[in-house]
Amino acid sequence: MFKGFSLLTSGLIISAVLSGCGDSKDHRGALQKHPGVWQKTAYGEVLDISADRMQRYEFNTHACIKVAQRALPLSSDSEITQAQLRNTEQLQLTYAGEVYPHIYDPQTSLPGVCQSPLSVDTQANPTEVFEYFWHAFNDYYAFFALRDMDWQTQYNLYRPQIHDAMPDDALFETLTEMIAPLADGHVSVARTPGHPYFAMKDAPILRAARGTASYYLRYNMQLTDEQVFSELVLDSLQVTQRYLVPGSMGSFPAEQEEKTLLWGKTKDNIGVLVINNLARFSSDAEASETEHLDAASVLIDGIMAALADTEGLILDIRNNTGGDDAIALAIASRFNTSKRLAFNKQALNQAGQGVLLSQSLQTHPNAYTKPIYLLTSQLTISAGEILAMAMMHLPHVTLLGEATSGALSDKRFFTLPNGWQISLSNEVYRDAQGTLYEQRGIQPDITVPAFSMHALESGRFESYDHALTLLGKDPNPQLTIGEFERQLRALQQQGNIPAVAVNIIHDGQSVYQQGFGHADEQGTAVNAHSRFYLGSVSKTLLGATLAQAVERQQVDLDAPVERYLNFSIDFGTPLAQPITLRQLITHTSGIMDRDAIYRCNYFVHTDGSSLYNRFSQESACEEPADTNLDRFFTAYLTQPGSHYHTDNFISRFALRNNEAAVYTNIGAALAAYVTEQASGQTLPELTQDYVFTPLAMQRSEWGIAQPTKPVVPRYIHHPDTQQLMPLPDYGNITYSEGGAISTAHDLGNFLIASMQQGKLNGEQRIPARAVAAMLAPQTDVPSISVERGFFWGLDGDKIYHSGEDPGVLTQVYGDMRHQRGFVLLTNADSGNDTSAQAYDDIAQLVLAFSYGIMKEPHTAP
Repeated sequence: MFKGFSLLTSGLIISAVLSGCGDSKDHRGALQKHPGVWQKTAYGEVLDISADRMQRYEFNTHACIKVAQRALPLSSDSEITQAQLRNTEQLQLTYAGEVYPHIYDPQTSLPGVCQSPLSVDTQANPTEVFEYFWHAFNDYYAFFALRDMDWQTQYNLYRPQIHDAMPDDALFETLTEMIAPLADGHVSVARTPGHPYFAMKDAPILRAARGTASYYLRYNMQLTDEQVFSELVLDSLQVTQRYLVPGSMGSFPAEQEEKTLLWGKTKDNIGVLVINNLARFSSDAEASETEHLDAASVLIDGIMAALADTEGLILDIRNNTGGDDAIALAIASRFNTSKRLAFNKQALNQAGQGVLLSQSLQTHPNAYTKPIYLLTSQLTISAGEILAMAMMHLPHVTLLGEATSGALSDKRFFTLPNGWQISLSNEVYRDAQGTLYEQRGIQPDITVPAFSMHALESGRFESYDHALTLLGKDPNPQLTIGEFERQLRALQQQGNIPAVAVNIIHDGQSVYQQGFGHADEQGTAVNAHSRFYLGSVSKTLLGATLAQAVERQQVDLDAPVERYLNFSIDFGTPLAQPITLRQLITHTSGIMDRDAIYRCNYFVHTDGSSLYNRFSQESACEEPADTNLDRFFTAYLTQPGSHYHTDNFISRFALRNNEAAVYTNIGAALAAYVTEQASGQTLPELTQDYVFTPLAMQRSEWGIAQPTKPVVPRYIHHPDTQQLMPLPDYGNITYSEGGAISTAHDLGNFLIASMQQGKLNGEQRIPARAVAAMLAPQTDVPSISVERGFFWGLDGDKIYHSGEDPGVLTQVYGDMRHQRGFVLLTNADSGNDTSAQAYDDIAQLVLAFSYGIMKEPHTAP
C-alpha cells in the first residue's frame, strides 16, 4: 500500500448499473456480483453495493460521511481489476493501478451513524468538525499508549475552547496543537490538499532547516522550512557527488534538481546508491502505483548491473521520505538470495482488528551479495523504514547511522465535515521476528551521526567515511606536511591573502602549528604566535567567560536582563516572556542587527572616524563614534532613542523573543554588557581571570583601543584594480561580539581545554561544569548550526564558530567524537570573491589535514 494513499483523493471511488440482454449470460459487473454491505474493519470505511450503485462511507462512532456514490458498472477510467471472495466470506478488491488489494468483511447493515450521514460542507460548524476529528482518532489511531498520549485528556483540555463562532484559523490551530505531541510523521491535518500540517519526530536536518530559515531573517529573507529543507537535501546530493568518479555517476530524474536516485562509484570501487523516496520512479507525472513499481524495477536492475563489479555498496536512505511498500520490497529483493518473510501488518485499534497481511521478500537471480552499508537517519520514514526492515536481517547488510523515524503504518485518510483532510496511523507493522519499530524506530548496528550542517560545508559525510573505513578504504588519505603546505601556499597566493596561521589539534595536543605569509609591511614571517583579529570567533571567548560567570553565580542565566540594566528594551510587540541572558547567548532574544546602524559600529581607533564613511565616501555615520555602550544600547533599544526602530526587533516578522534564532551581534554584545553590570567587573577583567590567564593565552586581549603590541594588519581589495588596500586599525563599539585579538597558538590552548572538559596538558584549568554548560544546547529553538551553546555552534559531535569582518576570515572547529580540531586565522577579504573562495578552499584543506596529518608534532619556532 502506498504510504499516503487515499481512496478519496485518488479518485478510485466506485459506482454502478446493472444491464441485461435477456440471455443466460451473466452481464453483471465485477462489483454487482457481490451486493451487500462490506466494511474494511479497523479502517473506518464501508461500501454499500446494490444492483445499480455503490456508495462509499467513512465513519466513526460519532458520525458518518458519504464520500462517494457511483453508478454500476464502473466506467473504464476507474476500473477494478479484481473483485472476488476471499476465504468464501471476505470481499477482496484490487483497484486499477494499485499493487495491494483491499479486504472487506460482510455486514448485515450499514453502521447506525451511516443511516443519516453528514454531507461535506465548507460551512460545517466547528463543534461538528472537532467531534468528528476527535472520534476519528479515538477510534482508529493505533499508538496512543506507545506515544504516551491520553486522547481523552486532550478532549477535556480542548473541547471547552471550541465554539461555533470561532474562525477557521483558530480551529485549525487547535487541531494541530492536539496532534503535535504525537510526533508521528503519518499524522496530519490539511486545510488545502497537498499542504498538510504534520509534526514528525524531530531530526537534525529538520532542526537545521528551521534554524536556517530563521537565520536568513537577518537578511530580510523569509524562507519556509520546506524551502530550506529542499535546499539541504540538494546540498546533501552535491556532497555525495564529491565521493563519486564523474564518469560513473547517474541520476533519476536526470533533468531535475530533486532526485529520486543518485548512483556511482568511488575512486576505490565502492558503489554508492542514494534513494531519496520510494514513490516517484516513472517519468510520467500521472503514473499509477503499479507503473511506478515497474519503472523502479527497470531502474534498479540497470543501476545494480552498473555497480555489479564494485567491492561493496553504500546504500543511502538517510533522506528517504517514504512512498510505496511494494517498491521498497522490490529494491530489497535485489540483495536477497533466499525467500523470507519481510513483515506482517495489521490494523489494530479501538475499532477492531483488521486482516493480518504478510509480505515476503523475494529473491533475485543476480542478487548483489557483497558487503552493504545501509545508511539511515532520524528522517528515514515510512516505506524507507520498510526497506530498512526488509534488509536488516540479510547477512551481508549492516545498518549504519541513526535510528529511523518510527512511523511505519500506512496513512489512513479521512475527510472532515468541512472538507479538511486528516491522516492517521492505524496499522501495526512487525518484522519477521515479531518486533515492533513504531515510535522507537529501527536501530542501526553502528551508530554514527547521519547529518550535520558542517558536513554540507566541508563536503564530507561522517557516515560515508565510516562505511568506507569498514570496507577497507581510507576516506582521509594522509597528506604529508610538505604537500599540505604546498597546497596552502598556492591557495594563499591565488586569493592574495597576506597572512594565514594554522593550529591542528589531536587528542588534547597541538600536533602542528604554522604560519604563512607576512605579518606586517616589513615582511615579518607569520607564525603561530602572530596576533590576528578574530571577528565573531571572539564570541567563543565571550561564551567561555559568561559560562564561568554563570557557574560562579555572578549572573543569572534565566533572570530578566532588565534587572541589570538602567534602560528598557522596548520590543516592537508585547514580549512572549522577559528577555534573558540565555536568549542573548543563543540569538533568540528577538533583537536584530539593523544594517543602517550596525555598519556605523566600525570606527578607526586613532580618531574615531567611521570606517564605513571612509570607504563608501558617504556621511551616513556620526563622527567621531560614541563608544559608550550604555548610550549605544539606550539609543538602539529604548524609545525614543535616536537609533530606535521597530525593525530592531524580530517583531517586524510577526515573531516574538524565544521563537526564532536570528544571529545578532548587538544581542551578543548586550550579553557581555549585562554580565559586566551583574558582576561589577569589566569583560576584559573577567576574560583575563577566567580564560586568558588559566590557559596561558599570553598574547590575547580584547581590542577595545589601539593595540600596543603588533597585530596582523587587515586588508581589502580595491574594487577596480583588485590591489590590496590596507585598512586603518579599527574597532567596533560592540567590541565583545567580534573585537578579540589572539593567536593560533593561544586559541589552540582554548580549543584543547574546550574539548578536554577544561583541561590543558592534563591539568584542570577551567571548571569542567562551566565547559560542559558552554558546549551544551542552551535552547530548544533550532539554530543554523542545529543547536547553540554559549554562542558556540553545536552540530552533533562538532563544535565550531567562524568569524568575518573587513579583512578578517577565521574559524575554530572541534570534533568531539574523534578529538580532532583546528584553528584557522587569516586576513582574507570576504568582500572579494577570489579571496573568499580561496579562504573556503584553505578551510577545506585544513579540515582534511586535521584528520589526515601524521601525528608527529611539528611546531613553528
